[in-house]
Amino acid sequence: MKHLTVIIFFSLIFFSNMTLKGQALIHYKKVIKPDYCLKDSIDAKDVIGKLVKIWHEGGVYPTLNMMKEMKWPSEEIRKKGGQSGWGTFRPKAGDVGIVVDIFTEKSGVNKHIYLLKIEDNYVPVACSYITGNDQLDCHKQSEQDWINDSLTNVKDAAGCKFKIRNINNRWSRAGLNNIDKQSEDFACSLIEKEIDTVMLCKYIFDNGSLPGEKGFVLWVDNGHGYVKSYFNNSRHEPTSNEVISFDSKELIDYFFINRLDTVTSDPKSEIWISHSLGYSIQLYAPDFFYRERLTDFAIRQDITHPKSIWWNMISERLTILKQE
Repeated sequence: MKHLTVIIFFSLIFFSNMTLKGQALIHYKKVIKPDYCLKDSIDAKDVIGKLVKIWHEGGVYPTLNMMKEMKWPSEEIRKKGGQSGWGTFRPKAGDVGIVVDIFTEKSGVNKHIYLLKIEDNYVPVACSYITGNDQLDCHKQSEQDWINDSLTNVKDAAGCKFKIRNINNRWSRAGLNNIDKQSEDFACSLIEKEIDTVMLCKYIFDNGSLPGEKGFVLWVDNGHGYVKSYFNNSRHEPTSNEVISFDSKELIDYFFINRLDTVTSDPKSEIWISHSLGYSIQLYAPDFFYRERLTDFAIRQDITHPKSIWWNMISERLTILKQE
């Protein structure tokens, strides 16, 4: 209970400082599927007897058959029309069934409820959770969208891993917001110039763009360290500082000396919220690439963890860099 209170308390503090105006949320392509929720009426003769698919299992009514006011085609069908009569059967996205009846509610978005016969079971499903038999269900569609997005992203990245979103199951907010694009472009340009050690540190939110986000590209060239800084704003049009000398070598060397790439555990935290701020750190060297993202909550609580020590060291050193 104590942990839950802490989670709620910090969530309220965190999100009270955020506004919709201050966020440029990521928008994904909406899945287009047939509309089975016609506003006025559905012509039963055009639908009943047709094969349809459950688009998402969230629209299944497992206890509708317990409502006595609903008029079912028969008492036998009613008994098989819910979890009380399904036994071990559980409807899921992708299941295909024949429409045997349509219940019509008086109001609501899902005014029509389709009764599907799946094998020997009858399943009531809200109209917006139905799709065509030849269409993908929501989970398959998400997988396909992810694959399509990944292929496009890899092509756009042109081999520069700073721009690739998913590497070894480590997802990065690559190329999605202006501060991502600008800092990644510069980091990639350094590799093209054959700079052999480049580190990109982005202090970012994980569900959109916030005005206070920052990005830092650190590198070492002929033994000298440098940094270029980026600062987001309320217009989500980042500004950047000029390149300056910086002790990047010490921060990068700490990683390799302590072989942080071999540390398989992550810092532990008693605080968790669904979306948070934290550093995303990516490190490039010839034939080597490291990526990790840790939240502020984790690195500030488990301060003795090897990754936390490095993260906090980087955070403290980068704090002195201000917008020009």
